[in-house]
Amino acid sequence: MTTEYQTPTYPVVQFLVARGKGLSIALSGLLLLVLGGFGLASGALWLLPAALVAAGVLLGLLLSYVEVLRIIADTLIPKY
Repeated sequence: MTTEYQTPTYPVVQFLVARGKGLSIALSGLLLLVLGGFGLASGALWLLPAALVAAGVLLGLLLSYVEVLRIIADTLIPKY
C-alpha cells in the first residue's frame, strides 16, 4: 500500500491572489453605495461622509490583506 504525497493546491488562496484587488474594490464600492443610499433614503445625511470613510477603511484593509496573502502564497506555495 503506497500513498503518494500530493502538494495542496489551496484554490481559495489562488482565487484571492488572482482576483483580490477587484474584489476589494467591488466590496468597498458596494459598501459605499449601500450606506450612501441608505443615508439618502432615510434623510440621515451624516451617513454620506461616514460611508466614504468606512469604504476607504475597508478598501485599505482588504488591499493590505490581499498583499499579505500574495506574499504568503509566493513564499509558501510551491511553483510548478
